[in-house]
Amino acid sequence: MLRLLCIKITLDNDADNLNLKTKTMIIGLVTLLLVSVGASPEVNHLVEIDHQGCTVAMDVIHDSRAKTVLAIVGDVSKYKNGIQTVNFHDYNTGYGALKDINKQTCVITKSPVPMGTDKQYRVGITTEVHDHVLNLVPRKLTYDDVKTLAGPKVATFCKDYTSLYADITKANKQKRDADDAGSSMSYMWCVISRCIVNTSAFDTAMG
Repeated sequence: MLRLLCIKITLDNDADNLNLKTKTMIIGLVTLLLVSVGASPEVNHLVEIDHQGCTVAMDVIHDSRAKTVLAIVGDVSKYKNGIQTVNFHDYNTGYGALKDINKQTCVITKSPVPMGTDKQYRVGITTEVHDHVLNLVPRKLTYDDVKTLAGPKVATFCKDYTSLYADITKANKQKRDADDAGSSMSYMWCVISRCIVNTSAFDTAMG
């Protein structure tokens, strides 16, 4: 027997950090995750500080029993080329998705880090942030494509969104520093992870 887990999230309304368009952004009713009645999702607030000193806040809803994680990332507009996302990982299939609500896009990829322990999600603040590079495959995926690749939960999460697959690799220090020095890269954060993607390639692929 299944039920829908619906989470209503209101993002930070700090006038110093948000532009007029996004001051009162509300990610309303993030309707997700088919979970069993007996499961007990846990919500924690997590702040990450990456190697550049970027401080990124997020709410993390993890379900150890269902092996799923939902991360709702706070405002990152103060960071150059930062992309605010809502991310979902299904560790049963090993795939996840980074969703940009403003642009209605979903990037599907292998989950770059294993599902964390309860302690990692409850720690409150962490400097453990692993960098990864996303290499987009320029072909849009249908709902059925996503379902076949990543499972029905990821497909439901990305329904009604333009979806692409991306190969993901760990960024070595030399590559990471070169990307950080340039202006052609965009950045997306998730739980103990930061993803780097070529901005022009991303825009071209999304059409």
